[in-house]
Amino acid sequence: MRYLAHRTLHGALILFGVSIITFLIPHLTTSPEAIAHQVLGIRAQPSAYKLFIHQNYLDRSWPQQYWHWLWGLLHGNLGLSYNPNSLGVPVKGLIGANMWRSFFFVVPPTIAAVLVAIPLGLFQAFRRNKPFDYAATTAVFVLYSTPAALLCVIMQQYLTQSWVPVLHPQGTVNTNAQEVSGAAFPWYMLHNFEYFVLPMLALLLLTVGGLSRFMRGSALDTLVQDYVRTARAKGASTSRVMFRHVLRPSTIPVITILGLSVPVILSGALIIEAAFNFPGMGILTVASTQLNDIPTVLAITLILSFATVIGNLLADVCMVLVDPRIRFEGRK
Repeated sequence: MRYLAHRTLHGALILFGVSIITFLIPHLTTSPEAIAHQVLGIRAQPSAYKLFIHQNYLDRSWPQQYWHWLWGLLHGNLGLSYNPNSLGVPVKGLIGANMWRSFFFVVPPTIAAVLVAIPLGLFQAFRRNKPFDYAATTAVFVLYSTPAALLCVIMQQYLTQSWVPVLHPQGTVNTNAQEVSGAAFPWYMLHNFEYFVLPMLALLLLTVGGLSRFMRGSALDTLVQDYVRTARAKGASTSRVMFRHVLRPSTIPVITILGLSVPVILSGALIIEAAFNFPGMGILTVASTQLNDIPTVLAITLILSFATVIGNLLADVCMVLVDPRIRFEGRK
């Protein structure tokens, strides 16, 4: 508990620092007058510009603006949108449904990637320098080095036309997915799976490459340990050595990497969502950035940072459960 409390406090301090940086960058690079002109248009009255700047605290000092924003954030108020199409709409409402749709989009491919990467890396380690290892390594390196945008284009242009024409290359552009609430979205995805297979497959392929490489390297390090050699010398079968002596200690670095990979997975998911017209945080992020919707961009950045900290904290919890040495060190 002391170890986890220390990690939680560390994560809270990181979030506090991120909130300061994400708040200052847009406000230091854009003047209040420019924000007001972009939101209200060039035909608005000067009094409307002044009223907008005053109502949004843009005429105050940086510490006052930050404290006003942070106080509202602590009370669940993420501010009002600057988007001309949703001017004055609470950012919390804009993000709510999109965030849950993105959550149901990211979690299944990530779980599937872990379930594929761990046995794949383990079998590669046991068949090191064999044809299976060479073939898997080549495929993994190609996937790991392919940008998310390029992979989406390849899948849209070739996969749907040559191999699986029933899939829709443009994703959910022709559906009413944006009207489905978060709780009902998983059932909607199951009933319209042909629209969601490609984006979820793209996220799975982008995630499985790095995880399998780390699993392979960790398993190779475990195979040379004395207790593994002793088990083999006693006549233990390959399957017993693999699953009883190598699997558990080899997953510890993978758990750490998975927690650190949360921002990479989320950023890749945003690109994939935008490429396949998925009604989630990706399209909202692109639109908010293009229209200089500062409150929405700040909220999305903070949510991604919070997800990153939570991912690292969950990785620490899993490491405590998997590796008893961390518990013993915490007691000392």
